[in-house]
Amino acid sequence: MKKRVLLAALLSACFFPGCTSEAGSIIRGGVRIYGSDPGTYAGIASEDGRIFAVYPPEKETEIRQLQGYYVEFTVRFLPDPKGYGSLFLKDGTVTPLSWKIID
Repeated sequence: MKKRVLLAALLSACFFPGCTSEAGSIIRGGVRIYGSDPGTYAGIASEDGRIFAVYPPEKETEIRQLQGYYVEFTVRFLPDPKGYGSLFLKDGTVTPLSWKIID
């Protein structure tokens, strides 16, 4: 019985956004710029309405050029909020591992 409960807990944990893996998780959506000058920051707005802060700052700078495109991101969810954008974006913090523009 204990083995079944443990197995069920481990399997269900992998379906939560905080679960990290080598492969990462997929988010489809776009890059949005939040804040006001001079303190703007890029975040990811998913197609289902969630918004994520991006960390580290180098990745946030890289994805700014994707603003205006529909993008498929492979991300790793961070267990704790990090970076300036995480203070304001409600659905967590991600590190983009890779991305591609979708037509």
